[in-house]
Amino acid sequence: MGQRGVRAGAARAACAVLLALGIAGPVAAGGYDPRILPAKPRYARNAACSDVTIAMPPATHRLPGSNRISPQPADIPVGQGDSAICFAYATADMISQRVGRAVSPLDVASKFYFADPARLPEIRDPRIRAHLRAHPTYRADIDWSRNATDISRDGNPQAQPYFDKLEGGEEDAAALLYNLGGLCAERDLPSHEGYAHFTRTFAALRYGAPVRAPNQCFRSVGATVDRLRSRRADAVNAAWLARVETLCRREPSPVPLLPVSFRVASNQLEFMEMLEAGRAPSASTVSRMLAMVDYALDHGRAPTVGYSWYVLEERDPKDPDVAADHSSAIVARRRTARGCQYRVQDNTGEYCARMREGIRERCDNGRIWLWEEELKRTLYSVIYLR
Repeated sequence: MGQRGVRAGAARAACAVLLALGIAGPVAAGGYDPRILPAKPRYARNAACSDVTIAMPPATHRLPGSNRISPQPADIPVGQGDSAICFAYATADMISQRVGRAVSPLDVASKFYFADPARLPEIRDPRIRAHLRAHPTYRADIDWSRNATDISRDGNPQAQPYFDKLEGGEEDAAALLYNLGGLCAERDLPSHEGYAHFTRTFAALRYGAPVRAPNQCFRSVGATVDRLRSRRADAVNAAWLARVETLCRREPSPVPLLPVSFRVASNQLEFMEMLEAGRAPSASTVSRMLAMVDYALDHGRAPTVGYSWYVLEERDPKDPDVAADHSSAIVARRRTARGCQYRVQDNTGEYCARMREGIRERCDNGRIWLWEEELKRTLYSVIYLR
């Protein structure tokens, strides 16, 4: 999901924090919910569309080229800038809400692409081990999602799988892999505006790659799929991962990250092809996805959804992307006189003023109220953390 990872332009003063309103269920002193939700609950729509707002942990992040840190809740969430990894930003929102502290989307993406899934069974937490037993194909699923990664040729004519040229990923796999190695705070590994904080780092790594690329297996990237490896890219990516470990002051997660997911398509393009072929999801299937969203919200979780960016903004006629695959966390629900609305937390950093007429009026610094029918139109996946 999120293979396009919608690109947004100029940097802007920002921080990532939502209005800290009530969260369903007990919250521990550390700011997280210690409960583990059932693995196979019975989903049902919240018929009343009762109001709920999920409390997100306050995040601080600095602007590229500056040490200024903005903790103001009126500012927009952390934005992906010119990167194409919206899945990592949505997953980071989902994880941050679950653990009660803001984690770095760039760290989430690094682990998704390169962490060794063979290490997951080594984790002693019995809840993670039970999750792996219940999902025996997790290794194959991770490999599939990594092999579905796109590689940008922008400034990369040979399509080398450098970390900052990788596009797209799957939220459930990313969340599961984030059980490895501990949490890295957004403040330690700043992700606002995508890779903008590390432009010089990646330029230097690529420049020296031929010298640092001996014929050997880099252990830190050796466990990923062949698509994400090459002699030159291995050197760059291994150096990037070493840089990440230097910057991150890791802390153990207070709870295991146990994703629950349901999808009718692997991405928005496949969803559109289903519609064109007359295989639209049934009303009961769409209702199940919204029931999962309702269940997550009603149990104090911020789910992520896969949908089309074009719900929010008109397609540029020059944009070759007809699908605009996108991923966002849903952070609130409310009933109005007209019907039910869900609030998505956009991670592109796009200005509300550039969004569609009717949408921009419901947008507040990157958080947009969508009518249920608007969300249904392109919704193809739901993921939340137990």
